[in-house]
Amino acid sequence: MTNMRILSRLAWVTFGSLLCAAGLELFLVPHNMIVGGVTGASAIFSYLSEMRLGLFLFLLNLPFILFRYRRMDVQTRLMTFSGLAILSLSAFFLHPAPAALDHTLASTAAGGVALGFGIGIVLRYGGFLDAADGLAMTSDAKAPGRIGRGYWIFNGSVLLAGGFVFGWNEAMYSVIAFLLAYRCSDFALSGFSLTRMIWITSEFGDEIREALRSNYGKEVILLDSEKAAGGTLMLCTVSRMEQASVVRCIRSLDPDCSLAFHTAHR
Repeated sequence: MTNMRILSRLAWVTFGSLLCAAGLELFLVPHNMIVGGVTGASAIFSYLSEMRLGLFLFLLNLPFILFRYRRMDVQTRLMTFSGLAILSLSAFFLHPAPAALDHTLASTAAGGVALGFGIGIVLRYGGFLDAADGLAMTSDAKAPGRIGRGYWIFNGSVLLAGGFVFGWNEAMYSVIAFLLAYRCSDFALSGFSLTRMIWITSEFGDEIREALRSNYGKEVILLDSEKAAGGTLMLCTVSRMEQASVVRCIRSLDPDCSLAFHTAHR
């Protein structure tokens, strides 16, 4: 059973890696569009050196994998090395292929979606295809805000560099592709679930329950048997479309509350 589970995960990692390679080489790279992270940096180096993208995808990500090697378990190592190898080889062989679409905006959308779903699937099944995503996912959560800022600064820097190299019109489309990839990877990472559970710890439990009930029609479950240092522990289920608005509502009532999110499977 364990071997079957590993083979299943490896199959999904392979599929995600192939999807990423197709998104890059068939949609984004032919139109001089990039995304952030090491993947975007690899595309820039490939363009400047006129060498295959697959080579830089492997070379630039390899130091990160070796640096994190001892912190990974055996299966994570297998999924990560397999995913990176498949991505690099697929991108290498797909490089001579012509663009799948001639329309730039359509290629932006298709490439961003394919790349995002591919990255999210690989992350979901225990591998990493981009050092920036791997660092954000595996770093210790001692300073999450600092990690988040570093992640966005690095991605923004890569996209800015792409603007200087490829042109600002391409940079605009690259930003669109990056945002699509980011959202799609998050969706795939959550198991394609449309609902999320929010665990709320707050000293203003009554106010929050009333606000969510009146503004969103949400029933907030009060967990009487659970007591936390920061106040009352509550549970509420929301759709992904509502999540940002609900969080803003909660934060407006208690900026110091503690929130945790989990995928809700139905």
